[in-house]
Amino acid sequence: MPLADEHPGTWNPLSAAASFLFEGVVRTRNRLYDSSLLPRRSLARPVISIGNLTVGGSGKTPLVIHVARLISRTGSTPVLLSRGYGRSCRHAVILKPGRDVHAQVELVGDEPALVKRHVPEAWLGISGDRYAVGFQILKQASGLVFILDDGFQHRRLRRNLDILVVDGTQPLERNRVLPAGTLREPWDGMRRADLLMINGLQEGRTEEWVENLVQTLQPDLPVFHARQYIDRLVPLSAWWKRSEAAGLFAEVHRAFLVAAVGNPERFRRDVQALGIEVRGTRFLRDHARMEDGVWQACAEEARRRDAEVLITTEKDAIKISGAPDFPLLVAVQATRLAEQDRFERMLGAIPESGN
Repeated sequence: MPLADEHPGTWNPLSAAASFLFEGVVRTRNRLYDSSLLPRRSLARPVISIGNLTVGGSGKTPLVIHVARLISRTGSTPVLLSRGYGRSCRHAVILKPGRDVHAQVELVGDEPALVKRHVPEAWLGISGDRYAVGFQILKQASGLVFILDDGFQHRRLRRNLDILVVDGTQPLERNRVLPAGTLREPWDGMRRADLLMINGLQEGRTEEWVENLVQTLQPDLPVFHARQYIDRLVPLSAWWKRSEAAGLFAEVHRAFLVAAVGNPERFRRDVQALGIEVRGTRFLRDHARMEDGVWQACAEEARRRDAEVLITTEKDAIKISGAPDFPLLVAVQATRLAEQDRFERMLGAIPESGN
């Protein structure tokens, strides 16, 4: 069955032509790597790549946090290698294990900072050249396991395990390559993956339907299922202090949502799943930093709509310099894998010698 159809968004001949050209460039680049005409580098420790085929919003960062915690539990030290999208500088940044990351968001980017907040024992290596920054960290520590963030298209660095995250709530079979759709590369790029992680399901579809779709491309590809959900809502002041034990679901009935994430509709659905009525939203482009004036404007709009609180994501909270004059809760996410034991066995089977 074909995996490409008209993307449900607006179609026009110019975007279709641009997509055709972009797809050609991507396919050529992949063939050059597959034939070793473009060189790849190796680190002397295991590398786990976690990435996706689409632009933003697949739920990759919560899975990165989950994997980093699993690595830490085995006695190894996780190292996040990331480009650090949206950061304010271009030079490479290395952060050693430690908790003081809030002040360094501008240097490392919001997603790496969030990973570091949840897994303070992790190293961060932020650079366009993930091999070079990883090699520098190898000189300073032992017992490392590298996590290549957003790494599926970063083919310059070899990896021991390639995890591809797919947002199962999106129309998997109806999408196009950028700019006509949201695909970074054609669906058949899925064949490079060692493991497919389906995050959520579109209404009316079953896990078997998704797996059958995947098997049209890669019959032997191991498929796992993740569910990411809001574990608790925490006042911003408590979140800053890491006092996150208590949840507040019962006390919240009406909320105004504020976020700059790749898939804001997933955020909306997750909040509604808690039984909270969404009275309004302010969604900005992914990774955008909201200044104090934006927060105040959202607070005023929330008052007009009779919302009790503002709710934002951790990815946005970590960039806030000052709280608005209105109750603001942070949605703390968690990840649950249906095949947790099997997933841990696959991680444990990665050779210690690297790649």
